[in-house]
Amino acid sequence: MYGDRSTRVVAIRGLSVHTNLEAVAIILSTAFLGETWLERVLYPASFAFATGIHLGCHLLVAVAFGKGIDRMVLTRAGRIDYSGAPPAFGEAIVRTAAGPSINAICAIVGTLVLGNVDTQAWPAEVLRGVQIFTFCSVVLTVINFLPAVPLDGGLILRTVLERLLGTQAAGKAAVVVSALVMLAMAVFGVLWFQPVLVYLAAAITYDNWRAPQRSPAAVVNFM
Repeated sequence: MYGDRSTRVVAIRGLSVHTNLEAVAIILSTAFLGETWLERVLYPASFAFATGIHLGCHLLVAVAFGKGIDRMVLTRAGRIDYSGAPPAFGEAIVRTAAGPSINAICAIVGTLVLGNVDTQAWPAEVLRGVQIFTFCSVVLTVINFLPAVPLDGGLILRTVLERLLGTQAAGKAAVVVSALVMLAMAVFGVLWFQPVLVYLAAAITYDNWRAPQRSPAAVVNFM
């Protein structure tokens, strides 16, 4: 499928960033959530910014452990190729959870600001921007923590299962759990008229069915 192909868009000190038209289309499709032209700009911008923060936190945690990142591939759900020796169990959990955790922090901070700060004097555009960014942070937190490979939650699940069951059994179990979670996400997408969720669920399920033993060395993130 096209989601496997990518083109390098930038290289920064040994780190190459890749993406493709599919990933760009997924980001841009969030504009349909908006009811005004301002919102149609703010939704893709907020999702893109929140995704950048997500990836940056993965990088910072990797550096904190004395490692690095060779490549970020922003396709379908995304992929990160870490440099250095394979991580220990705790390190793998922490660096995988880092991305959605920073999205969760942004969501909590945004909710606290909107609920406790007097925003009546704020320009309407600023207030709507904070509201949309908070919403996007919540969405990325929830989706990335889903226990479905290749999302962060799925990689954490597989790491834990590998410790308990071994690599082969863990890979098979993670694929089964992922299929069930993606089925639930597809149903949610249908009920809430969000075709991008249905598409991602179908594409991720296909990827897992085609390559159930894909290496767990990479961390993958929504968009």
